[in-house]
Amino acid sequence: MAPPNPFAHSLSVDPDLLSYEQFRERGQVRRFSCGHPSLDAFLNTSEVEEYEQENLGRTSLVFYNGELVAYYTISSDGLRLEYIAAKKVAGSHVKRGKEVVETIPSLKIGRLAVQSEWQNKGIGRLLIRRIAAIALSGDSAVRLLIVNAKSGSIQFYRECGFRLTREVGHERGRRERTMYLDLLAVEKEIQADGGG
Repeated sequence: MAPPNPFAHSLSVDPDLLSYEQFRERGQVRRFSCGHPSLDAFLNTSEVEEYEQENLGRTSLVFYNGELVAYYTISSDGLRLEYIAAKKVAGSHVKRGKEVVETIPSLKIGRLAVQSEWQNKGIGRLLIRRIAAIALSGDSAVRLLIVNAKSGSIQFYRECGFRLTREVGHERGRRERTMYLDLLAVEKEIQADGGG
């Protein structure tokens, strides 16, 4: 029995009407509100410009019929083996007493936010799917999507196929929890849908 498609969701929007622009090509955005002050402030202030200029991540603006409905920021990262079931992800590259691979190559979702009035319409899952397709389409190897999920977002990411990491090191006692999605587990769904 095949595992359920984590991107399946009843959509209230037409995915063909979504368009994407890089923040650096668009410029400053005002009046974005998703209900999380820190996510709003990132896009509504100069913080996003500084983030882009310092090459810490790339922010994409998401439009529906020309209206700004969401944004996400991604960057390169890695997840150390002690945070996950290493054998399941790294397989034979983890050997007793010697780790051949110490960190799993990852694409990090630094921020993902949907305007309040556009939430619960399937846009968030479409964006996760798009980001997974971006990770799988690159020339460099990326095995995981990772995110530091706010407590109110953990269930959403679980429904998208993400798992919580082990609570080791700096994970202990944090409000935000690191979660990961193994891209090999969703690669067929991404390819079947024609990518992002």
